[in-house]
Amino acid sequence: MRNLLYHIGIILLLVLDAFFGYCIVIGPAATKAGAFALHLIVSGLAVLIFSRIKLDDFRVGRNFTLVAGAVTAFMPLYGLLGMYILIFVIDRVKLPERDYFDPEEEFSVKRRQRDLLLAQRKGAFQVKREELDIRAYRDIFRSNDRELEEMAISKLSKLLNRESVALLQDVIQHATSDTKVMAANAIIDMEDRIVRKINSLRSKLGNNLNDPELMLELARIYDLYCYLGVLDEAINRYYRTLALDNYSTFLKLRPKHPEATFEYGRTLLHAGEKEKAIEYLSKAIQHNPASSSAYLWLAEAKYECHDYQAVTEICRKVDTFSDLPENFTATKELWTE
Repeated sequence: MRNLLYHIGIILLLVLDAFFGYCIVIGPAATKAGAFALHLIVSGLAVLIFSRIKLDDFRVGRNFTLVAGAVTAFMPLYGLLGMYILIFVIDRVKLPERDYFDPEEEFSVKRRQRDLLLAQRKGAFQVKREELDIRAYRDIFRSNDRELEEMAISKLSKLLNRESVALLQDVIQHATSDTKVMAANAIIDMEDRIVRKINSLRSKLGNNLNDPELMLELARIYDLYCYLGVLDEAINRYYRTLALDNYSTFLKLRPKHPEATFEYGRTLLHAGEKEKAIEYLSKAIQHNPASSSAYLWLAEAKYECHDYQAVTEICRKVDTFSDLPENFTATKELWTE
């Protein structure tokens, strides 16, 4: 209902902007300045409404808001109409990144879904790859080149994924004292960024308790925090419980959301709730039969329940998928040996 009112508001603003645009172009010189000022007000209101519109596959970020503001301000009528159409074009063509116009790519969930395949149990190929990555960075940290070490640590700290944390933790274990301090500070900085993001989302959700998108984003940040590997067992369990609570609340509002259903099932598996994880991962496949991630995590859940026949059947199904992770072959051998 709220989205419908937003769309009606945009249409009314389009009508007003058309009138003000006409006055700017055709009207007498005395009215042009006033018409342009009113056009700017309309543009500001339109951008505010853009930021409130919620779509299933597109979330307006700060970059989009800035672009929309500039375009609508300097192109009366056409700018507002173009940005309004653009939102729906993006939503319909299903761009691969949900936060395409959001600068906070470091918190994106989609880019790490397949890296999470064996968070509890790794295939041999993935283990070997991580060992090679660690060895490559060790060469930098053993070079005694302070500038190179700072650059490497700075790069790792911006990635916000499990592999970068593992590399920094390895540096703390094996590098010289100065480098250890830099690596430790980098991990602290990574945690600080996540905590700030959590606090920001909690504050926004406190002001808008019925916003399902904020619930889902908060659940994903809790999930990311657990995934990084920086928390001890008790705190990890606490944040995983928060993630599960937010996923559950979101799915009560949008029960057929394929990504959230998958992520909830995966988080349930991490929490040890295997049967419930199987239930939601199966639902995720029903909502999106093309999701290789849902199939792979369902296979992992079945494996942990010792249902090896089901694992074999799932592996046969996903063999035809084109977007499988590079460690799938090693993982399949582990599952079916």
